[in-house]
Amino acid sequence: MKRKFLFLPLMILFAAAAADGQSKGTVVEKEIKFAKGKTSATVKGTVESRIDSHIFHVKANEGQTLKVVMTSPKPLRDAHLCLVIPGGEEPLCEKRNYTLKLPKTGDYEIYIEAIREPIRYVITVSIK
Repeated sequence: MKRKFLFLPLMILFAAAAADGQSKGTVVEKEIKFAKGKTSATVKGTVESRIDSHIFHVKANEGQTLKVVMTSPKPLRDAHLCLVIPGGEEPLCEKRNYTLKLPKTGDYEIYIEAIREPIRYVITVSIK
């Protein structure tokens, strides 16, 4: 009977160690720059696994309108597109299209995470 009680904690320890080893994903981080005279840019990519994420930085000014549109062959439930406002406010992560009059000047982050793996995407970002 004692062996059962010793075996269970060891199994939990090994399972936790294995899960920790698998929890390190890849983060791809890039700045979105607009071509001279252009107000929009398009980026394509693939998030390979549910523990990976792609983060895009966009510099914008207070009062400008930021529009972000994501298209993907996968349904909405398979990926998160989030918009992070500078200053630590709660990110917007509810849909694939955002149009927002910007409350602050700063570095806005757009990030994409796969819920199921992998997910191909195209995002178009415009600032006016």
